Amino acid sequence: MVDYKKILQLDNAGVSGRGIAEALGCSRNTVAVVLGSARSRGVTFEQAGSLDAAAVRRLLLPEPKSKPEPGRAAPDYAVIHAELARPNVTLQLLWAEYCARAREAGEVPFAYPTFTRQYRQWARVTGATMTIARKPGELMEVDWAGDTMEFFDAGTGEARTAYLFVAALPFSAYLFVDAYPDMTLDSWIAAHVAAFEFFGGATRLLVPDNLKTGVSKADRYEPALNPAYAQLADHYGTAVIPARVRRPRDKAMAENAVRHGANKVSATLRDRVFVGIGELRDAIAVQVAAINAGPFQKRAGSRLEAFTTTESSTLIPLPAIPFELAHLRKAKVGPNYHVQVDGGFYSVPSRLIGKTLDVRVTSRLVEVFDGTERVATHPRLAVKGAYQTATDHMPSAHQAQLEQWTPKRFTDWADQIGPYTRQTVDAVLASRRVVEQSYRSALGLLSLAKKPGGAQRLEDSCALALGTTTRPSYSLVKRLWSTWQAPPTRPTSLGDTGFVRGADYYAREATR
Repeated sequence: MVDYKKILQLDNAGVSGRGIAEALGCSRNTVAVVLGSARSRGVTFEQAGSLDAAAVRRLLLPEPKSKPEPGRAAPDYAVIHAELARPNVTLQLLWAEYCARAREAGEVPFAYPTFTRQYRQWARVTGATMTIARKPGELMEVDWAGDTMEFFDAGTGEARTAYLFVAALPFSAYLFVDAYPDMTLDSWIAAHVAAFEFFGGATRLLVPDNLKTGVSKADRYEPALNPAYAQLADHYGTAVIPARVRRPRDKAMAENAVRHGANKVSATLRDRVFVGIGELRDAIAVQVAAINAGPFQKRAGSRLEAFTTTESSTLIPLPAIPFELAHLRKAKVGPNYHVQVDGGFYSVPSRLIGKTLDVRVTSRLVEVFDGTERVATHPRLAVKGAYQTATDHMPSAHQAQLEQWTPKRFTDWADQIGPYTRQTVDAVLASRRVVEQSYRSALGLLSLAKKPGGAQRLEDSCALALGTTTRPSYSLVKRLWSTWQAPPTRPTSLGDTGFVRGADYYAREATR
């Protein structure tokens, strides 16, 4: 049964009548009748949005008759199905020819809705598939391939499984395949972003399978999309039409791409050893490029040629910024006016100490919100325990204390100790993107001069550190300082103390 509410939704989104028919598996005449009824009755998608699918159907059109009227000319649906496989032949044309033959024979033909409904019923019963003319830029079908591949972790040397994501454009059969370490939501979103970048645009419709990462609740008429997946679709201006459960023909191109594309890639690369998933992805890209450039078996040209000459120009342009999956969290501001996110610490205005704030985390940024106000934005830290601190977030007393310290003050202090200490302090001050973040390390390094061994012990430790690396750190100098030993001194003799005559005395006696 056709979902009339979904027809109104796709029409409101700007999808063509042919695209709506292909997405919902109905005839274009049904789409035209539903939209015509909606216009004549003044019904819009906004008005029907609060109604369920059954209520919208009752509002627009009555239920079709369960049985066609008797005494009609019987179409030969086997012949009709064969004719549909010929170029540019449509059901509308075949119905018109059927009507002409019926009237010449003095018979009454079926109406077009009955004609198409009976043909689809015949196709379901016989298992026949209908050739559908695809419109360029209309559809992108996506899926995970069943076969997996293997790569070795560069750090641990352990074998890991890679899962293949497949995206295909039905009009040109242009193919995209990429590898991911898992099939989580993060990988699912990242794979779509990579596919859109590969194609250079987005299609008006997106057809995934009913996997949990894309569809939260499968339903024939109103499937519930994962919120993050719905945000991805909105960001790229596309509409998601999940395939029906256990209906692989709803995404036949993706199924075919998995069978003849992804499986061919995995078979070709089966004997190669890959260190890191990046090396595996590069090898897959080479194979996919060869498949896309290869000639079609049953028509002229290639996937690449069909895509570049006809389909690429019809895609929806990509937004300026790619979509990023964001995770929303809560975080309480500590006494040091920082919030903790994934082991990293990020500053917020000190007036918010003690408050619980909303945090939006992406792969690149950490944004902190107080209600609807964004109070802080920081690059995401890669190292746990590290700090990101903005000076204007500090209390006034902390800012005043910070202003007392400058890089020149540290370097002047280091000059009084020695050249190796000065070089080490310069390296520590240059180790952070914001120089103020290195002040604590420089202060800790110079404070070693006040401990046992004094300035000489610190100078010797800095010299050893510089002999090890050109970018010494406070931690390295401190380790070397803790193992430092004072240079041995020449032992004094009894002659040096004046209690015995030395060699000089006997030398003078010999010259007399």
